[in-house]
Amino acid sequence: MPTINLMICFCIKTREVGSERKFFVNICHTDAIPAPKDISEKELSEILESDEISEFRVPMSIGEVRTEKDKKNEEAKAADVAVHPSFFNKIEQSQLFKSFFITIVFEGLKDKYGIVCNDEKIILKNRKAFGTLQMHRIQQREVDEKMKSGSRSLIEEITGSTGSEGAKPLIETISSNSIENRVPEYRLFRRKAQPNCLVGEFKFPDVISVKELRLDLGEDRIVIESTSKNYLLDIFIPLVIRQSSCTSTFNKSTKILTVTMPLVGG
Repeated sequence: MPTINLMICFCIKTREVGSERKFFVNICHTDAIPAPKDISEKELSEILESDEISEFRVPMSIGEVRTEKDKKNEEAKAADVAVHPSFFNKIEQSQLFKSFFITIVFEGLKDKYGIVCNDEKIILKNRKAFGTLQMHRIQQREVDEKMKSGSRSLIEEITGSTGSEGAKPLIETISSNSIENRVPEYRLFRRKAQPNCLVGEFKFPDVISVKELRLDLGEDRIVIESTSKNYLLDIFIPLVIRQSSCTSTFNKSTKILTVTMPLVGG
């Protein structure tokens, strides 16, 4: 079972029907997942409007649903969904593909876990992901029926009876087991001599070279990943980082990555 390393794309926020608990879906992409057939907006529209059975389907990996804490320290649920990069490009470039994709993502979550969410779904502008992404392992390919012959609306076509004879799916779910990422030991502090500069020290005892690490700094976010050693740290801070002035060094003896982050206003 090959391991899938996910690239974060965007995050959808909604709420579960009944409990009203927040539910976040991290949309990601990876070339470990097969690409769907390359179709145009016109072809997709024709598929959705047609009564005929279609061969088109979208392979995706739906990870396990987990519970995490949000910024208010309230419990929220989250899941990671991944598609091939070529299909994600279509989602970015076309509102039709994006709306179609979001619909089948939540139908997939409903079919796999019985989770039903509100119609209101918000793509977060200032946050690409909620919680800690989990690595996926492809376990098997399962094809779920999503289209009912004779249906006309987008929702009916996707959520039609699975018992429809000869029906073809619009979504192909790749079952996956999630692997918990390791979170490195770290500390964040400001020196008295430089109060307007945040310093982070992150320990990776089994990392040999800085080439094994990927550092991504946002205005209020620190992401450090090592896919080879299965580390992932993704944290938000209540400060604004001056990204263009940040520096980092990795000490091979102590195995500590030091990140110096000047703050806006400093």
